[in-house]
Amino acid sequence: MKIFRNLLSLALLLTVALPEAGSAEIEAIKGKRYKLAKNHGPWMVMVAAIRDVPDEDRRTKDGMSAWQAADELVYELRRKGIPAYTYSIEEQMGKISDTSQLGSKRYVAQHGYISVLAGNFPSNTDGKAIEVLKYVKTKFNPAFLSDAKNGGILPKTPGRPAPLSRAFLTANPLWEGEIRDAEKDNFIVALNADQEYSLLQCKGKYSLVVASFHGGSVMQIDGRDSAKALGFFEKNFGKSLDECAQNAMTLTNRLRNAKKYGYDQNYEAYVFHDKYRSVVTIGSFNSKDDPRVKSLMTKFGGKYRQDPKTGRDLLVAETFTIPRTTRPGQVPAQEWVFDGECKIIPVPQVK
Repeated sequence: MKIFRNLLSLALLLTVALPEAGSAEIEAIKGKRYKLAKNHGPWMVMVAAIRDVPDEDRRTKDGMSAWQAADELVYELRRKGIPAYTYSIEEQMGKISDTSQLGSKRYVAQHGYISVLAGNFPSNTDGKAIEVLKYVKTKFNPAFLSDAKNGGILPKTPGRPAPLSRAFLTANPLWEGEIRDAEKDNFIVALNADQEYSLLQCKGKYSLVVASFHGGSVMQIDGRDSAKALGFFEKNFGKSLDECAQNAMTLTNRLRNAKKYGYDQNYEAYVFHDKYRSVVTIGSFNSKDDPRVKSLMTKFGGKYRQDPKTGRDLLVAETFTIPRTTRPGQVPAQEWVFDGECKIIPVPQVK
């Protein structure tokens, strides 16, 4: 089955309009932060992922910070009667010079994303979830984005006709069981069917996630509105879920053939595609306490080290390059950054 489809096209089929009236039951206090919790969801609308522009790339100190923009977006959604929350995770990586047991470079987590998620829906087919998704994608136009001095940058492209048109349905990232039972979701089964090295083919009960590839809606917040800024956005954050799936499959193949590229061994790697990301896992285990799990976490997981310039502890993530070693001046043909924190997950069971 060919899976290189636009996964967000699923959302385009959802065409029910949201009533304009808000709900008095949803609290909306300007300036208050509403943080995501495990009891929210389990299904939600991923409205946007927001990040600050690094200081070295800013032309002015004016404009809202990523947190200010996220809080304002949540506030405006809540005023419409839609429960919304913020969630932050460090994901953006920056290079530092070092040697690695897996590659020639390491990366360090410096700037995180702030996700805005909305709604508390029992399933991805819930009628209200469909209504809210359609509203966010086509009708919701946050007032603060219309003021140029706030610095919200959302490039208009054929794939983004409205400010938040890339919103999509997803699971609460804090929800127990990040990869849901495939037997309960025919779309997930179809998405992974006939996939070479699919996690559904893993014989063990558990596997270790070493790399995650996310798609979705991303905003930059900065005090500028220029063609250069829009180009920066497209260059760094324009990947679709299709490209994420391709990237994950390529990494899986390279890990299974690592010796061919100069590594000490090949790895039992698997790939799994969800509705909002693709992941690469390594290993097949019948217990979370299998000693091989700890060994792999040590090898692939990030490590904290002190930045010699600032003295701060920074999370350093391993990389995987093709080839493993390069000649002076040679650039690797391919390079991937592993997750800073590897996670053991249950293998989805299909009956």
